[in-house]
Amino acid sequence: MLKRINSAAILVLVCALTVSAFQNADWIKVAPVGAGFSVLMPGKPEEEVKSAPDFTLHLFSIMAEKTIYVAAYGDYAPSTKLAPDGELAANRDNFLKGLNATLVASKQITLDGRPGLEFTGESEQASFKSRVYLFGNRVYQVAVAVLGGKTDSANADRFFASFAFANSESHSKP
Repeated sequence: MLKRINSAAILVLVCALTVSAFQNADWIKVAPVGAGFSVLMPGKPEEEVKSAPDFTLHLFSIMAEKTIYVAAYGDYAPSTKLAPDGELAANRDNFLKGLNATLVASKQITLDGRPGLEFTGESEQASFKSRVYLFGNRVYQVAVAVLGGKTDSANADRFFASFAFANSESHSKP
């Protein structure tokens, strides 16, 4: 089921491999209306929306200094029943497979009571770290790809640490 979000995220990451680096020291808070989250990114991201009959994906991405930052959320139709552990693992596996990357590490996580999975992977072109969460029929994913073996752990850590769900009072379960 998470092939749609993975395919779009993979497309953004692969396309960005050929884009020259965007350099900007100013990080901005990205909090799309209705998304239910906020995150800091090293500049204004490009937004892409893809719709299908049973799924709508919203993807926000930017490249800065050989590092690609992606924040996404997708809504499944209310009739779609998702099993958190299976969906999270499928997301991880499909994401890495689409990038020809191998799994390095994976662990279960939670954020504000929402189940998630954090994983890292490597390919010949980049190293990847991602966190994916499931809340009702909405999936959230944040990912970083560092190109060419370059390490940028301080900025990646800043990106992941800044991800937060919106106040539960203002964001009801999708």
